[in-house]
Amino acid sequence: MKKIRPILFIRNRTNSLFLRLIAGFLCIVLLLASLTFYSVSESKKSVKHEVVKYNTSMLANTRDSYENHLDLIKKQMLLFFSDEKILLLQNNPKNTLYPEIVREIQQWTTVPYYYINNIVFYSKPNDLVLEKGTSTNAKAMFDVFYTSLDYPLEYWTKQFEEKYTYRIWPASPFYSEVIEGNRLPLGEMIPIVIKGQYNPGFVMIVFLNAAKMYEAYHQSVNEELMIYDAQGDPMFGRTEGEPFLSFEELQKTKDAEPFVRDGKYYFTFKGKGTGFTYVSRVPVDRIAAQTRINITLLASILAAITLSILFSFLFAARINNPLKRVIESIRGLNGETAPLRSSIKEFDIISGQIHGNRMLTRQLSFMNHLKAIRGQDTDASSLDFADKPFVFVLFQIQPGKNEANTPAIIQNWVYYLRIFIDSQLKPDFPGSLTFQIERDQILSLVFTENLDKVRSQLGEMKKVFDQDREHGIMTMAVTSAYSASNQLTSAYEEAQELAGERLLTDETQIISERSGVPVAIGFSPDQEKELEANLKAGNGAQVAALIEQQFAKWHRKPPTAASLARFAETAAAKIRGFVTPFPLDPDKVDAVMVREGERIARCSTLYELELLLLEWVTGTAQAVREKKDEKHPITVQIAEYINEHLAEEIYLDVLADKFKMSSGYLSSYFKNKTGMNIVDYINETRIKKAALLLDDEGLKIREAAEQVGYKNITSFNRMFKKYMGLTPSEYRKRNESV
Repeated sequence: MKKIRPILFIRNRTNSLFLRLIAGFLCIVLLLASLTFYSVSESKKSVKHEVVKYNTSMLANTRDSYENHLDLIKKQMLLFFSDEKILLLQNNPKNTLYPEIVREIQQWTTVPYYYINNIVFYSKPNDLVLEKGTSTNAKAMFDVFYTSLDYPLEYWTKQFEEKYTYRIWPASPFYSEVIEGNRLPLGEMIPIVIKGQYNPGFVMIVFLNAAKMYEAYHQSVNEELMIYDAQGDPMFGRTEGEPFLSFEELQKTKDAEPFVRDGKYYFTFKGKGTGFTYVSRVPVDRIAAQTRINITLLASILAAITLSILFSFLFAARINNPLKRVIESIRGLNGETAPLRSSIKEFDIISGQIHGNRMLTRQLSFMNHLKAIRGQDTDASSLDFADKPFVFVLFQIQPGKNEANTPAIIQNWVYYLRIFIDSQLKPDFPGSLTFQIERDQILSLVFTENLDKVRSQLGEMKKVFDQDREHGIMTMAVTSAYSASNQLTSAYEEAQELAGERLLTDETQIISERSGVPVAIGFSPDQEKELEANLKAGNGAQVAALIEQQFAKWHRKPPTAASLARFAETAAAKIRGFVTPFPLDPDKVDAVMVREGERIARCSTLYELELLLLEWVTGTAQAVREKKDEKHPITVQIAEYINEHLAEEIYLDVLADKFKMSSGYLSSYFKNKTGMNIVDYINETRIKKAALLLDDEGLKIREAAEQVGYKNITSFNRMFKKYMGLTPSEYRKRNESV
């Protein structure tokens, strides 16, 4: 077991979200660092390749430039050497063409891109030298005007013996020593000697400015250059420090193939026209310096990696800390802590859900306490308290009659009401709890015994609720003070009873006392009979008067809203029962009394409820009247016959014989067309006629009964009350009072 514990400890630690986040971020940092170093390494290789390629290209350009220029000079000078004036000079040096030849030499030397410093014509037999400045002898020319350690007069005189016609000689410094001991440098020159095949005593020497050619044709950041002729002799060179490799060593390498020797990169190319070998070199350290990661870049990369690791820790901690608090919140569900607020949206959502679930659990536990339901919820113990006075405030919500108030809108409004109520009560009553216990009820548990302070706070809240009446009407029921949690159920029952005292008004109400014993309200038996008789007769005015009479006394002393709602529901049921299935079909009644339960619930005042019931009874009576007024030929004839013979005995079989049909068919036909059987129609018609006769105060009740066919006054009284809801005497008295 002791060996396993460290393993389990390490495993638990590595399962930590924080460590896994750190590991993930470090892996990303390591990957990015590896990619960075790989990119830098590849970049170094690429830079090195480009540097080598650049130097190779520059040397190739140098070679091509030299080769092209030397080829151009060769062609131009051979043409000049073959010029007629030069040929005359070769054959007869004593001619008078010197000025013209000098001018032409000057023209050649003034062309900038030829880089010709001077052109010398030397005739050995005549010891004549002709150049751009003047004509002179060989000694003056090569020992005074164009003297060189590498090319003394003896060197030039020796060239007459050599077997060649065109040759380029190595570059050498030339001087002018007009005053003995005072040398003036003329520059580094590359001599080119041209000899005629048939006149070996006459040569042409072209002096090219080697320095200017170097500056023009070696366009490279690397200044070192060496040119060897075909025999391996140095023709021209620019070096920095130690000498170049010998020509023999260079011959061992491939042309145009860079190589490293003694810490230097060597680049070589061979010219096709001259056979010259062109060599440049670059120190390896210089190329390495161009590809080396400088200290600043390396420091930047290391700083970026360090900052990435630091930010990884900070970011992981920023994620881990809120999550840790969420976990602590889950572990301490019974606490009173507020929901975690984080700058991370997802943690806010998680915390909000946990807090919401916790509040839901507490609400369920609270409801179990209120209704004395025993459960195993963990919050039950937190609701047990003693010697802690409390009151209940029950907020009863009556939705408004606005059609735009859908159930979803009402529920949102109730939700915000709960938030508002909680925010108003908690500052003044710490520890108070507010829950939505029903669709239209919010209950607040307020720990206090100061009822005046509670009522004062509710008075302030009433001002807000009054401004929101378009959504619904609020009723606030405040219980008396209780002292312990075992009285929660009793307090809840009192709150519900107080809420039942709400009046049907569009004002916010605060109820803290009961008005008395609840009284049942409704129609008396006689009123119900009158309502039924008038509805079946289609007497809209009479049923409307009955409803108005009932509501008139309630306007003086209003019943509770609950009593009125029950009365309206009962009245709606009776209206339906009185007229269906005869004389009206249920569909007809549904068209008049559409959504009756919902419309009753939306009535916010006594006047609105009265208008609703008047709409239903008058609409139903109108439908009955329209049904009765439907004209059918046979029923019209039957009705006319009955009206003409009311004072007589009217028998069904006599009517059937008169209209040539059986009594059963006549009865069914009449009921189908009028909605009532023929006997009821006869009785109703007689009673209506009797009611009209009773309006004449000079006519006795018995006389009125006899005129409509009733010989027995008792039968008349019973039938009159059945259809009119009143006895003949009561009917006459009511008319007299009106």
